[in-house]
Amino acid sequence: MGLVKMRKSQRQLTYMEGKPTVYQLKQLIYAPIKEKDLIKYISQSANVPESTIEAAILGIANGILYYAINGHQVTFPGFGGFWCSLKAKTARTLAELKTKDVTRSLVLHFSPNEALRQVIAGSGTTVVDDGVYGIE
Repeated sequence: MGLVKMRKSQRQLTYMEGKPTVYQLKQLIYAPIKEKDLIKYISQSANVPESTIEAAILGIANGILYYAINGHQVTFPGFGGFWCSLKAKTARTLAELKTKDVTRSLVLHFSPNEALRQVIAGSGTTVVDDGVYGIE
């Protein structure tokens, strides 16, 4: 399915008696994918012109934003759902609750659907090379 590069890391557990050294693998996070590269990949895998993919992605992004900020959950079968929540301060009176000063921020959330979660949770790894792991 894919390859993930890891780096070895060691640290000393100073809070434990004897201060043992432990080792872990930490995933290297790659640079963000450029939009043009993602569009090209989707275009080739779907056999659809890049301009069509670009327009579709823009339309999907605008649709998610429009519906999510208007209180809807936007769900894509086989992928997951997006929704917004409003974070607000506690008010001492109803009059205070009606002011804009109470609102802190609007947060966009994403939750993968169950099938996607199971694919990720059920993935195993194999050592391909020193520090490179295959995701199955």
